[in-house]
Amino acid sequence: MSSQPTDSERRALREAAAWHTRLRDHTAAAADDDHRAWQDWHAADPAHQRAWQKVQAVGAQLGRIPAPLARQALGERSRPPRRAVLRSLAAGVGVGSAALLSWRTLPWQEWQATHRTAVGERRDITLPDGSLLALDTGTAVDVEFNDRERLLRLHTGRILVATQPDAQGRRFSVVTSQGRVVALGTRFSVQLQGDGQCHVSVQEKAVRVLPAEGMPRELQAGEQTRFTPLAAEPPVAADPFDASWRDGGLIAVDMPLGTLIAALARYRPGHLGCAPEVAAVRVSGAFPVNDTDRALAALVSRFPLQLRSHTRYWVRVEALERL
Repeated sequence: MSSQPTDSERRALREAAAWHTRLRDHTAAAADDDHRAWQDWHAADPAHQRAWQKVQAVGAQLGRIPAPLARQALGERSRPPRRAVLRSLAAGVGVGSAALLSWRTLPWQEWQATHRTAVGERRDITLPDGSLLALDTGTAVDVEFNDRERLLRLHTGRILVATQPDAQGRRFSVVTSQGRVVALGTRFSVQLQGDGQCHVSVQEKAVRVLPAEGMPRELQAGEQTRFTPLAAEPPVAADPFDASWRDGGLIAVDMPLGTLIAALARYRPGHLGCAPEVAAVRVSGAFPVNDTDRALAALVSRFPLQLRSHTRYWVRVEALERL
């Protein structure tokens, strides 16, 4: 495997990723100040310049390639046309049957949710007040607007919310089994995780996290936390590319391979796993969520990895065996 970045190089990569998002998303009014601050950061250390070049290269992959992302841009090895056609047909049948099976196992509340997505599906919805609601793969959410409040009830999965001011002054909240997230004029994401915790990440403004039985915490832009019904963890720096899934890909900058594989697995029917001996390997790249076969092909073309599979529904990423 390639040599791993030092702690200072990882810190520079995180800072570069944060600058990438800040310069892309901030309003024109703040652009001049942001650019001057970025120039100071960029010039302060050659390590900053190297990290910026790497983040720019990774972040540009999704932006310059229209969906669906081109195979050659992700370095996938070519296949004979007949094999590619048969593989595409098999993938299409697999996604449909897996989606049907996934809905059969959903609790009744999720079945009856106002909006829901199957495995591998994503959807954008405009709410009655003009706010944006983006649903990630395998998500179920109820929309409950009334005269007093604007409420989203998240049953499973992940959502991204960009709120709009409300003429009636109603607060905007996301409720989960762990508690409530109150928007303070903001853009944020909420995800229900498999370990029973709820993850919240803030891209703009702030939110207030209210565990069902614990003390509230306030998160500012660029922060994230996880919480249970009893408590919310102290805020930490958020992954600047946390919401890249909405644009059709997962952007990884110096990410542990195990973390990337776990994220891709949410978009794929069946089992996708990672061998323990390569789980800590750090990888960077932009990987499409619309076609996880392509994302996996990108990995094995760039890194000394291989795929071990028993049908399309059981795949594991392992170290490449040297002959």
